Amino acid sequence: MQNLQTSTLAVLNQSIKIITATSCKTKPTAFLNAADLHKQFLLLGRERNKITYKLLALLPQIYKRKIYEKHGFATIYEYAGKLAGLSHSTVEKALKLEKKLENKPLLQKAIEKCGVHKVAIIANLATPETEKMFVDKLENMSKPALQQLSKELRGKMTGKIQTTWQIEMDEEMMKTFLKLKKTLGKFGSELSNKEAMRRMLRKWAEMSGGKEPKVVMGENVKPQTQAKKKQEIPGERKHSQSEGFLNQDNKLEKQNQQNHQSKSGRSTRFARSAPASRYIPIAKKRLILAQTNGGCAHPNCQNPAQIFHHQVRYSQSKSHESVIALCRIHHEFAHNGITENTTEADRLYRKYRQTSLS
Repeated sequence: MQNLQTSTLAVLNQSIKIITATSCKTKPTAFLNAADLHKQFLLLGRERNKITYKLLALLPQIYKRKIYEKHGFATIYEYAGKLAGLSHSTVEKALKLEKKLENKPLLQKAIEKCGVHKVAIIANLATPETEKMFVDKLENMSKPALQQLSKELRGKMTGKIQTTWQIEMDEEMMKTFLKLKKTLGKFGSELSNKEAMRRMLRKWAEMSGGKEPKVVMGENVKPQTQAKKKQEIPGERKHSQSEGFLNQDNKLEKQNQQNHQSKSGRSTRFARSAPASRYIPIAKKRLILAQTNGGCAHPNCQNPAQIFHHQVRYSQSKSHESVIALCRIHHEFAHNGITENTTEADRLYRKYRQTSLS
């Protein structure tokens, strides 16, 4: 408890110094540009979160020792609300979480750095033997990624498959759905979308005789994006027609080639072939996306692809042969030792992410 109080006071003092320095050095908000206003708000918000995490880590001991009563407060909720602006639900969550972490000291300490909401996601999954591993995930993964990890681990423990999906419909799909909904009897249009979909699937199953249809990619089903336009490439931006599709890596590559040409004083037309580039060619990206129909390559994931991931890190292979398309969440899985073994490149990736968030 003494160590916790000491570390909390240190953080509070540091935060006060930062807040004071920020308010003293910056101009009045009316004279700040948009970028500076955002930067100042972001900095203060992060400091506020750090203070909140420390306060929540102190609460269980304050509650157990009834310190709040000695200072004239009827409940711990009143104490935390008036002195620290903490909501009733957050305080309640912190107190309940303490009971789940009685034999998990590393996770108790993680509240100071990660907060009760992130720790609560994996509190029931961790054991005294595995808490060290889970603390590593807490410190290096985002909240959405932790939530997905929790769902997948719970599914493996219970042997159940994912049963809740979210399907995003475009305008054409929605029109078709609503038309079919009206055909579901006299009150079809009054059914909920979930119940309407259930009846459509049941009717379709009856018509097919319970047999699964044979679907061949590119024959029976035509990807929606292919019917209307070319597959969108994650991370790419549309430029003028002469430029085509180029991302930042490709721009940098071109600039480096121009710089090399100007420094050498000769044309690169007859020079040796350029070294391997981290930039993935557009044709290669389209081929990768076609393998998963534009979706994430992680098993049973229904999210669209957002990132091109080197299963064998590019720093090791200097090749794009191992690239797969992943959503952001499963990209975090890959770099945090969940779906792939960690490498030195992963440690650098996580260090960079931590620096950007601090």
